[in-house]
Amino acid sequence: MADKRNSGENGDGKDLTGSSNSLADLDRRIQAARKAANLAPAQPENETVANRRSDMGVALRLSSELVGGVLVGAAIGWGLDWTFGTSPIFLIIFLGLGSVTGIRNVLRSVKEFDDSRAGSEVKQDRSGLGPAD
Repeated sequence: MADKRNSGENGDGKDLTGSSNSLADLDRRIQAARKAANLAPAQPENETVANRRSDMGVALRLSSELVGGVLVGAAIGWGLDWTFGTSPIFLIIFLGLGSVTGIRNVLRSVKEFDDSRAGSEVKQDRSGLGPAD
């Protein structure tokens, strides 16, 4: 008895590697079925999976903007204190300014991200229908 797991056949003896069972064909058939049933597409057509931002990428960007602002402010303050030979007054001042700048950058990035998502996404419930349907 031949091993059917690696032979490219299912239990019925039909070949699963043919062009009719390819992923592209499957995607076309799913899209056609959705259009025939008047359902909304699973994802916006103008946005592909590869172009969407991942949540981890957004989190890393936001955290790096916050940390970057704090570190740059601290470095400037430390450099000024070292140059002028003062107590850590510049370090404290520029650490505060760097923190404020980092927070402003994070808030600006979140606003841009929300604005970009608001125009490309239609809110749907679990049935796939929008609020006007």
